[in-house]
Amino acid sequence: MAEHSTAFHVPTAKATAPLQFSPVTGKRGALVLAAGASQRMGTPKALLPWHGATLLEYVLRQVRTAAIGDIVVVLGPATRHLDGTLGDVRVVFNLAPETGRSASIRIGSAALPVDVESIVIQSVDQPCPADVLKTLLDAAALGAAIVVPTHHGRRGHPICVAGRLLPELRQVNEESEGLRAIVRAHAEQLVEVAVDSESVLWNLNDPAAYSLRSL
Repeated sequence: MAEHSTAFHVPTAKATAPLQFSPVTGKRGALVLAAGASQRMGTPKALLPWHGATLLEYVLRQVRTAAIGDIVVVLGPATRHLDGTLGDVRVVFNLAPETGRSASIRIGSAALPVDVESIVIQSVDQPCPADVLKTLLDAAALGAAIVVPTHHGRRGHPICVAGRLLPELRQVNEESEGLRAIVRAHAEQLVEVAVDSESVLWNLNDPAAYSLRSL
């Protein structure tokens, strides 16, 4: 059953990056995961109102503002009608999203160019401002394999991975615990970056969580 919600505003706190110099900007990519069935929400999360737009539109606006050039959006059965409406992105499909998030990561990463230097993995129900994305990408440009945002000491999302891990993303599966397995495998090359935005801890995966952030 569809829900009717009014748009609400995301906090605009800026990320704080403990970087001492400006890194060289490489070829940046993003995987935007918007294929989920949204069973707990009761309506496609990608279409929910958010900051004067839909969640998917907001996420894409932040990704573009972060100067990410290669953007892949993974759509599913409930969102496939959005193909052709999203602008300068590559659209791919996960027609069985119930099999898990790993399938969307595999499908999406296969559409990224092999020379991408850093990749933000952004779920549509975990929106965050462009400043956070820029902070993660800048840290990745300094050589980290994986960059994770933290807020008050708690790890959040999205994560950013080095392009050299693209072959691993293309093989990720739920049986081996998906993206978590890659994070564990490269723990020694993982960098945590503290940010001011609480949004990195949000997960808008049910009506209660979504409503909480509308206050």
